[in-house]
Amino acid sequence: MNALLPIRFAADSDPRARRRSRLRLIALFSLCAFVVLSVRGALVDAQSFYLLAPRRVLISAFGGALCLGMAHLLDRLRHHSFQQRVAVAMGGALAMSVVLPLVTFAMNRIVFPIDATLPPLGELVQWIMVWMGYFLAWTGTNLALSYHWEAQDEQARNAAMRELAQEARIAALRYQINPHFLFNALNAISGLVLEQRNYEAETMLLNLAEFLRSAMARGRDGTIGLKEEIELQRLYLGLEEARFADRMKVEIDVPDALAGARVPTLILQPLVENAVRHGVDRSEGPTTIRILAERRGESLGLVVEDDGKGDGRPPKRGTGLGLVNVRERLNAHFGEAGRLETARRGEGGFRAEIEMPLVVDA
Repeated sequence: MNALLPIRFAADSDPRARRRSRLRLIALFSLCAFVVLSVRGALVDAQSFYLLAPRRVLISAFGGALCLGMAHLLDRLRHHSFQQRVAVAMGGALAMSVVLPLVTFAMNRIVFPIDATLPPLGELVQWIMVWMGYFLAWTGTNLALSYHWEAQDEQARNAAMRELAQEARIAALRYQINPHFLFNALNAISGLVLEQRNYEAETMLLNLAEFLRSAMARGRDGTIGLKEEIELQRLYLGLEEARFADRMKVEIDVPDALAGARVPTLILQPLVENAVRHGVDRSEGPTTIRILAERRGESLGLVVEDDGKGDGRPPKRGTGLGLVNVRERLNAHFGEAGRLETARRGEGGFRAEIEMPLVVDA
């Protein structure tokens, strides 16, 4: 059927486009009815084609009107079960196949008085059977089309629900890390106050406020540019300088070509925090934290590593939430295409490596 008439069944979800598709389909069936009547008339009727053509046009148009009425009725029953609609459609096809021959007889007698006699019962039954096949074909096609659209709508609803659920999961994972980070930051500030290092505590508190302000103002769609993510990590590391100014060194290597790469907001923060807490904090000597970015074909690689004496793993009193959160967020955003690998470094320290699809802002 699609090859005969360019009707866009699959692509259009607009109700107006669907109505146009249905009207085109009715017009196609009416045209087919006119052609069938004309071919039959050429074989069995003695009257001229031009004499009978107006009558056949009206009969075909009336058949199309019946189809349109049946389509409207089935639309009103769209909340009923599909089996019920099939039963109504079959009953309607039978009713229409009886009505149309009677209308044809009335037309012959009143509008086009070619033959005013009632046709024999056998001929009437024959016409009913002919039109029954026509209307069953129409109602079957209409039901199939309606079922296709309903399945399309259901898929769209399910996709929207999955997208909403995924967005909610991503947001929940993102906001999960905030209390975790705040607890650690406030605990560090509390430690500075207890040590009467008030200037460092005040500096760290001001830096914390700036970090939170910047973090909340960015990445409302769940992702930000890599350049912005690195700026947030610089702000966070500025927090820790109040405590580890003489023991912490930071190296950042991000190529300019990757500055616009989209990454989940604060995806590096738990890894950087992990390097500070379990690398710098647990080492007596100077410790270097490195943040690296590199292109790997169609993927983006991000590395956070330290050369401290700690192994990067949380102490027994810790929860390990940071690494778990990063893995779950990568999975939520990218599925199997996003991964986090962690390992101890042979020369000391800890290495965390993220790989995700590379998407760069134009």
